[in-house]
Amino acid sequence: MTQLPLVLQLQQLATDNNTDIMELLRKALLVAAKLGLRPFRDWANKELQGYGTSHVPEYRHVHAELKVDNPYHGLIPFLIDDKEMMEEICNVPIQEPIGSLVDLMAIRYEDKGHVQVLMSPQQKLLLMRMQGNFLQLEPVQTIGRNQVAAILDAVRTKILNWSLQLEADGVIGEGMTFSAEEKQKAQSSITIENFQGIIGNVSSSAVTQNLNMVVCRGDFASLRAYLSENGIDAEDIDDLERAIKADPTPASSESFGDKVSAWVGKMVSKAATGAWQIGVGAAGGLLGKALGAYYGL
Repeated sequence: MTQLPLVLQLQQLATDNNTDIMELLRKALLVAAKLGLRPFRDWANKELQGYGTSHVPEYRHVHAELKVDNPYHGLIPFLIDDKEMMEEICNVPIQEPIGSLVDLMAIRYEDKGHVQVLMSPQQKLLLMRMQGNFLQLEPVQTIGRNQVAAILDAVRTKILNWSLQLEADGVIGEGMTFSAEEKQKAQSSITIENFQGIIGNVSSSAVTQNLNMVVCRGDFASLRAYLSENGIDAEDIDDLERAIKADPTPASSESFGDKVSAWVGKMVSKAATGAWQIGVGAAGGLLGKALGAYYGL
């Protein structure tokens, strides 16, 4: 029997809800590695191994309910008057490997609609002190099981959209290999799988529902979306738009116009000072590839 090309195998796995999502991620990792697509490869590795101290993408941020464990009444709501503090505590980044989330969904709880998530010792101590000296109950965070399921679905959908984009670009492979032409095609455009932090340690800005975006030649809207996804402020992106309009079209990615080059320098400086939360090395590469894709270089 003839074996399907790798990208079509990926699509087959992604569209089958019975497929082990870890198997799907390992196949995506294989495809990304063979195509030399480091960002997607890094993302797949983080999904499989956990995010640790790395930035957690937006689709892994969930809203938790804050409760305390009352020995007589079980879990009861714990409310804080400080709205900002409450929002910060209840916005929980899920860092665990995808396998742990699958196991979490399989565990049976008395309340089948919710699961508990770990809190840091510092958060627990702060919340217990806020209860006063009379009775300090252990704080607990719970999240809906549907939110865990949404993370698994997001990962599956991202891989499906990515594989469909590869096919649309003429990249499907033959057996277990890709041609040099296919590898070049795969890297000719910047694909964003809607996960922040995939390149460097990018700060989160706003939740977006787009699952797949491409920086298209001459399309500033797609460039704006890409830069915004990677933590760049709207004002800085507006400055870039003005710089692009003022500069002549460059002949290569090594010869951006004066104003665009100055803008890139400003953003790298922001990365160096921490004003843009991304590594300095990653900042230059990210901006260079994004502008190169916009100019069609």
